[in-house]
Amino acid sequence: MSRSGWRHGGLVQLSTAGIWGLALACFGLAGPLWLALGCLALAGAADTVSVVTRSALVQLETPDAYRGRVSSVEHVIGVAGPELGNFRGGLLASATSAAFSLVFGGLSAILAIAAVAATNAALRAYRTPPAAAKPTVPGGADAAAAAG
Repeated sequence: MSRSGWRHGGLVQLSTAGIWGLALACFGLAGPLWLALGCLALAGAADTVSVVTRSALVQLETPDAYRGRVSSVEHVIGVAGPELGNFRGGLLASATSAAFSLVFGGLSAILAIAAVAATNAALRAYRTPPAAAKPTVPGGADAAAAAG
């Protein structure tokens, strides 16, 4: 994240998750194929940035002693969350329509993200530590450059 210049990791996480929800809602309303595919491409790109950002935040902020456990929980949530969403979407689509289910799911995601943003000041204010503040790996390239 810091390499890309995105120092505001919390805002990137919230924004890209919101863009994902909006793109899915728009996909549910899209008529022409080109617009539907564009919405899916935008949703996929936003989801990718969101997942990478979330994983980076977990890695940067979890103490070493807990990183394996926390990463495992984050992985389970990342795998199970979409499956639960697919289940919800399928149930709602079978009772209404696929388009309604997509729009409802996308707008629900936006509302949930807004609630998280409104109640989590620490996430909104999170800044990625500068590269200079990160510890070097003993014996790594940084240590060899410092020694030489």
